[in-house]
Amino acid sequence: MNLFRDTIEEMVARVEGALLVLIVGVDGIIIDRAVHPDHLKDGLNFDLLAAEYTSLLKNAVRTAEDVEIGMLQEMTIFTEQLHFLIKMITSEYFLMFILQPGGNYGRARYELKKAKIILEKDFRI
Repeated sequence: MNLFRDTIEEMVARVEGALLVLIVGVDGIIIDRAVHPDHLKDGLNFDLLAAEYTSLLKNAVRTAEDVEIGMLQEMTIFTEQLHFLIKMITSEYFLMFILQPGGNYGRARYELKKAKIILEKDFRI
C-alpha cells in the first residue's frame, strides 16, 4: 500500500473535472502524481507545471513572510484552460490539484484539506 498514491488517486476519482493531483517539493520536484485517465489534456507537461508553479508559490511564501502575515496555507490560480489549487502540506511540500474549468472547486478544496491531514505526519521533517 502506498499511502501517498492511494490518497491522491482517491482525490482524483472523487472530484468532478479533476485532471491530476501532484505532490511536489518546494524544489519543484514531483514526489508523486495521480492522473485522471478520462480527462487529461494532451501534451500537459507535469514537470514543467510543477517547476513553474513552484516558483510562483515560493514568491507568495516569501511575500507572506516579508509582511509577517504567517505561513501561506493555500493558493488558487485560474487560467483559461486550467484551474490550480495548491495546498501546503508542510513548509517543504505541497499538493497541487489541477481541474478543468467548471470542475467541482469546492469538493477539490475539501479533498485537499483532508489529504493534508492524512499526509502531513509523513512529510514532517
